This record gives sequence, C-alpha cells and structure tokens, in this order.
Amino acid sequence: MNIIGLSLDHLKTAIKEAGLQQFVAGQIWDWVYKKHKLNFEEMVNISKQNQQKLSEIFQINPFKAIEFLPSGEGRAVKLILTLHDGKQIESVVLKERDYNTLCVSSQCGCPVDCQFCLTGVVGFKRNLEVSEIIGQVVVANSLGYPIGNLVFMGMGEPMLNYDNVFAAIDFMTSLETLGLSKRKVTVSTSGFLKNIQRLIDEKRYINLAFSVGHANPEKRVRLMPIEKKNPILEVATKLHEYQSLHNRKLTLEYTLIDGMNEDDQAIKELGRLAKYLDAKVNLINLNPHPKIPFRPVSTKLLHRARTLLEREKVPVTIRFRKGDDISAACGQLGESHLQ
Repeated sequence: MNIIGLSLDHLKTAIKEAGLQQFVAGQIWDWVYKKHKLNFEEMVNISKQNQQKLSEIFQINPFKAIEFLPSGEGRAVKLILTLHDGKQIESVVLKERDYNTLCVSSQCGCPVDCQFCLTGVVGFKRNLEVSEIIGQVVVANSLGYPIGNLVFMGMGEPMLNYDNVFAAIDFMTSLETLGLSKRKVTVSTSGFLKNIQRLIDEKRYINLAFSVGHANPEKRVRLMPIEKKNPILEVATKLHEYQSLHNRKLTLEYTLIDGMNEDDQAIKELGRLAKYLDAKVNLINLNPHPKIPFRPVSTKLLHRARTLLEREKVPVTIRFRKGDDISAACGQLGESHLQ
C-alpha cells in the first residue's frame, strides 16, 4: 500500500490492520510530511522491528525510480520520475533566493497538442493519480528542495484531470500535511469551458493562469487546436464571470513565437483581452527544441511587446528562461519520453 495521499484516519486503520499500534501512524505522518523522510529506516523513533514490518507492507515513494538533473546555471533542477507502470513524468524545481517553486505535472504526456509545446509532441499517456501528484512535492522536499510555491504548469492539462488535481491540492494545503498556502498554488489551463464552469459551481477560487497562444480566434487555432471546441471568446466570457466572484488576479500566459503572434496587432489584441479580464500578462519567449517547428523572437521584439502592453496600462512581466539547457524550461518537458 502506498502511504502518500492517504488520510491520517485511513493510515491509522491500515496500521492497525497490519498489527501495529495506531500511534505509529502519527509518527510516520510526521516523518513524511513535516520532516520529509521517505525511508522507514530514517524514522528513528520507530523500533527496528516495526520499521522492518512497515517496509514489507507499505510504500512511501509512489515512484519506481527518481533521477534529478540540475541545470548549468544552478537555477533549476529537473526531476525525472518513473511511475509504477514504467511510464515517466518530469517536474521542475525553480530556485529563487528565498524559496523554491515546483512546476508540477498533472498528466503523463498531454492531449491538448499545443503546437509550441514539446509535451504535446509526446502525446497523452494517462492521468496522474493523486499520490503521483502529491509525490512530486514530497520527493522534491526529501531531496533538499523545500517547496513553498506550486505551479501546475508541468506536463499535461490540469483541468482535464480535475478530480485528482484538486484532491491533491486540498491535501497539500492542509495544515496537517504540507501546509502549503492556497495563495501560493497556481493552476494553468489552455481553457476548458466545462471545468471552468465547474470551478464556478463548486465555488473553488484559485490562482488561475490562462494560456492564450493568440487572442485572435482564427490565428489561435493554428497554434492551439483546443480553440475548435473551446473558443477563446467563450472562454474569456466564462473567465470574466469566474474572476468576478473572487479577488485573485488572473494571469495570461503568452508564449511569443517568431512570425506567429509577436506583431503589434497581436499584442494589441492581447492587451484588449487582458483589460477585459483585468488580468496581468506573463510574456514567455518560446523555448526552442528540435521537435518544435517554431523559433523564439528576438530580444528586441520581446521588449517591444512588453512596452506596447505597458502603454495600454496592462500589468506585464517577462518570464526569463530557467533550465533550458536541460530541457526543463516552459514547454520543453517530455524529453525523457523522446529519448
């Protein structure tokens, strides 16, 4: 049985059924979620006999293998995690001065097929289980990278694994487990109307990031086939409704692609969308890969896009690359599958 993701009551029941006293469950819980230990042998307040018995019955780590690959500039670490069925996922630790952010994967591969994203090239394998989502954070903590922020911007479309993603978020933001702040969790989506509506219906208010691609529907569909069934005009209307219900700022993620969406008209259309949604814009220069048939824009065009948005009084930032030397930058996850 895999311990990760079990409630404390469920773990107590399992411990009792294993013939151990229930207080052992509390000891394990503290070692895993507060002290970040994934081996029973390191849980020194548990007897050697109980450690042996626990290791025969339970697993703490939901992954068969863990590899980690640090970037040359030292600002990112890619985790390559082998799932129980042999498939692989990737997540990325982004190192800041005072905290670490984990870019979390929600699916193995991705079915959305954004043309500028390597994970779309990989294709869709399956949804991740709750334990596999939580496990990415637990493993990062155990490797010495304490995680303070979560961004669901790794492999997959989080809103297509809605139940497991939000069950994992609820678990990780509980004070009894990792105690992550809900304000420090961001979920990215390419725009699925059905599950944006579900956020509204369930009164689930989160930091949401919307991947735009292009604000013009006719041009967006060339980059993001999702436009066919989830038109950006309808998505924008639904996001406007959602944002009116809470006070969390929406982020528009905009990947700049040479010859596709960097011209002045495209940036002005992006600005109008941002103003309608009262959103901030995060500009991302395309992170290139041999399997992606596009190129990034020049530094001059990147800064021109920012200037145009600033003139329109739109809050805008540029996300600078981290980890592109290890294929860990935005849009590059999935290299291990191709290899």
